[in-house]
This record gives sequence, structure tokens and C-alpha cells, in this order.
Amino acid sequence: MLHSTATVAFADTGGAPDLLRERGAGVAVPLGDAAAMVRQMRAVALRCCPADRARLAERTRCDFEFGAYAAKVLRLAAPGVLDVTAVVPNFNYGRYLPGRIASILAQAHPVREVIVLDDASTDDSAAVVRRAAADAGRAVRWVGSDSNSGSVFRQWRRAVDLARTPWLWIAEADDMAEPGFLAALAGALQGVPDGVMAFTDSRAVDAAGAPMWGDHQTYYARAGAPLLAQDGVHPAADVLRICLSRRNLILNASAVLWRRDALRQALDRCGAELDSFTMAGDWRVYAEVLSAGGSVAYVAQPLNVHRRHAASVTHSLAPRRHLAEVSRMQRHMRGLLGADPALLAGQRRAMRETRTALMGAAAAPSPGGRGSSSRATPSGDGPPRGGPCPGCVRCRQAAGPARRPSPRSPP
Repeated sequence: MLHSTATVAFADTGGAPDLLRERGAGVAVPLGDAAAMVRQMRAVALRCCPADRARLAERTRCDFEFGAYAAKVLRLAAPGVLDVTAVVPNFNYGRYLPGRIASILAQAHPVREVIVLDDASTDDSAAVVRRAAADAGRAVRWVGSDSNSGSVFRQWRRAVDLARTPWLWIAEADDMAEPGFLAALAGALQGVPDGVMAFTDSRAVDAAGAPMWGDHQTYYARAGAPLLAQDGVHPAADVLRICLSRRNLILNASAVLWRRDALRQALDRCGAELDSFTMAGDWRVYAEVLSAGGSVAYVAQPLNVHRRHAASVTHSLAPRRHLAEVSRMQRHMRGLLGADPALLAGQRRAMRETRTALMGAAAAPSPGGRGSSSRATPSGDGPPRGGPCPGCVRCRQAAGPARRPSPRSPP
């Protein structure tokens, strides 16, 4: 049927004859009647035109998609395995897509479907995805667009709508992941029925893929987040208070595995407000998800690989604009958590550090090595001592819709 060939079967031999009749995909002849089998095969061959064959093949592909079948078998064999879709938002990142797709297909944990969600790229991204899928012998779904959305979070909403699984990994096109990334997060979420998200630490590479630093543990310690020093499952309220109240310590969106319904509901509640953010939109989404309660799993190993780009759009943004978004999110967090003196003092300190980092980045080129600017430095001063997140989504988004990539929070 999949190869567009009508089929003849013996009756009373199981479910195949019934399937053929139900689908209009063939006929059944009396059991053991070889002459009738030959006559029907000849008749089917003479009757079947190319258009009928194409319709049969397409219907079979839709009704008996192998990935869905494999996922059902997996759920029966291992009921506790998390069902995950990976969506890769992409805009003109064809040069990074082979590595990104390879790192998804190499995951030790099964991925139900890989979708590349393209935002009207003008490079060779589509051809790159086709080649990468063919080389791997795996299916990768391409979802294109006739025009650029101009919004990171419109793409996130599309990702939520396209996915068919309870868990969603929004894997940015220029990032990568270690093979054990999903397995570690899925393991951390086992026995956590109220889990709404999970994330790992990240290591950083430059635009060419050369290592920059191995984790963010020193930065987390300096930011006063001991919760991120080791693996654990934490109430959402604790993560909200420790990791998001002063600055955003969920440093890279690619490091997050979302419960799809929790993300959908948060995006719906945020609504059009997200389009008003240039850099801090993901901070806003994290806060919205966690404010609804539940638990968060964290893995301290740097299993996510985020890419820091040397060319900085952030450096061209007015520092006041950047600081205004940090201030706006700090106000939002006070509204959620209350303006106690300790929180106010921590926010003022984070704002001073952010201002120092931004002013230094605006005054001079980003230094090399650990001081290069980053796409993933949501807290304001960033893991290294250099500038904010130059190549990041929200920063490039500020340069206009045609540059719209994916989100990383402000420093």
C-alpha cells in the first residue's frame, strides 16, 4: 500500500482482508483459491491508474505513519518514556543546521518528530535540511513561511501548535546539544507528575564552534543561585524567586524542555505583550510558566551548547533601552513575589552590574575569549565579564524583522 500498489489477500487470514476493504486498497478472495487470486491480481493491475496509485500511497502515508507507529510501540514497551518533539526555529542559519540536526538525531532519548520551522530564510536552509535528513536516513519535517514573522514568540506559538507530543524542545538553529541532553532531562522528570519544564547548564562555543567556557557555575554562584550548583527538582516558586527575581538565570532557551501545555497557556496569558520585548521576552515567558506553579527539574551538567556570536547587534542598541527592559522585568517580578527589602536590594545590585556591563560594551569592542558578547546572558552582566548578548534573537530582532532569530534574555 505504501508503494502505491493495490493488494489481493486471502480471506479469513487475519486483519489484512478487512483493512484492504476498509481502505479501498485491494480485495480478498476465498482462502486457498489460487485461480481467484491470479484473476484478481490481473484485474487490479489493469484497473489501477497512476492517479489512483498516488492517492493510495498518500493515504497510506498519512494513516500509517511509521513514526507514530514506533512511538505507540515505544509507549507500550516503556510507558514512562517522555514523548518529545524537537522544533528548530530557523532564519538564515543554514550554515549551522547540519550540526544542530545531527545533535538532535544523536540523542540517546527518542525524539518523536524533528521539525525545522523556518521564518522565510533567504539562504540555502531548505536544501541543507534535505541533505542532512537524507545523509542521516531520518525524517525531518520542513515548515516554511512566505514572509518573516518579525517575532520570536510567534514562532514559539507555531512550534507549540505543530508539536503533537506532551513535551517540546525548542532547539535554536545555531545551538547544539550533547547526546545525553534529553535523556538527562527525561530522567530528572521521572516521578515528577507536576513538572512544567526542565533545563540544563550550558557550555559556550564561538561562531566557529571553538570552545569558550565549559559551564556557568561561577556565574551562578556570583549571582547567588546555589540551587543551580547541583541536580535537583524544585518547586516552581523557588526557581522563580532564586533564578528569575533579579535577573534571568535560565541562560539559553535551547537548554529547556517544556511541558507543551504549560508553555501554550503561558504564551496565551502573555498575549501580544511579548511582541513589545526586544531582549527580555523569554524571561517573561519563564516567569509566566513558573508563576502557575508545578515543579522544575534541573541538571547541572552543561549538556546544552550555546553559540556566542562575535558580531554584536546588542552593542548598537541604546543601553537605556536594554536597561528599561531589565527594569520592566524586575517590576514584574516584584508584582509576583512582593517588594521585600532583600529582593529590592538584589535587584538594585543586579541593575548596577547590568549597567556597568552595558556601558562597557557600548564604549568599546567586546573583548576576546570569555569577554566576547553572548547570545545567552540574560542577567545583565552576563556569565563572562564582557558585553550583553550580541548575536541573540531579541537583539537581532531589534534590527528589524529580517534579522529575527530566536530569544535569549538580556544581561
